[in-house]
Amino acid sequence: MKKMIKTIITLAIVMTGLLISGCTDSEPASQQQFNHNLPVVPVAVNVTIGEALADPYAHETIRVTGIVNQTINVMGYTYMEITDSTGSLWVAGYSTQLDNGTEITATGNLNIEFTSPTMGRTFDIILFANSISGGTTSVSNSPHGGPHGSGDIVTGDINVTPVDGGTRIEDIKSMSSELDGQVVKVSAEVVKNVVLIDDYFLTLDDGTGQLKARCPNIFNVSLGDSVVVTGSVMTDVDLGSGYYYEVLLQITDLE
Repeated sequence: MKKMIKTIITLAIVMTGLLISGCTDSEPASQQQFNHNLPVVPVAVNVTIGEALADPYAHETIRVTGIVNQTINVMGYTYMEITDSTGSLWVAGYSTQLDNGTEITATGNLNIEFTSPTMGRTFDIILFANSISGGTTSVSNSPHGGPHGSGDIVTGDINVTPVDGGTRIEDIKSMSSELDGQVVKVSAEVVKNVVLIDDYFLTLDDGTGQLKARCPNIFNVSLGDSVVVTGSVMTDVDLGSGYYYEVLLQITDLE
């Protein structure tokens, strides 16, 4: 009898342990399913230009450093050829001013056999840069992609009338250190819109320049919208994986 009771108690303990284990296992599974919905930020891998040219499919996102040999400016974009001791590579980003001989570091994605209709030229391999830093240029955001996702660029001339009491984007950029932490109002068009879980990651253009902005998804905003936004100026913003911004606007209100 005592032996039977002991056996029953042992079985009860084992069953209780299995039930507890089952409850514990179900929670991470739910969390894992949720995490699949989060945007994945690719990790940038440091490579030489020679390594990038030898195997352009080796990494999703790369970071290369080189000296600017030449630049070609087209509407909205700058193409630049950079070299290091291992070779030369063309890089494309938003319009920026770089002197020949400037050392830059570019982070982004390689593209094969890319044809530029504006230049009438096909590049065997070109780097679409998410960020470019070096020399007097802190960042140049790529027209071909954005942090944590992709978006579309609205083309065409933009000339937005400034709102009363507003600040032009060129002024925000040129006076970023003075405006750091200050609240500004900007009238602009949304030329890029990357939808995240809690935010939109916008590119604003008022005709004087372009500015990255984070906008809570409580606001309704779409690509091509003309908006008046109010927000805080943030400087030296590092989002990780090579996504660094000298100036970023944290939007608090949108009209």
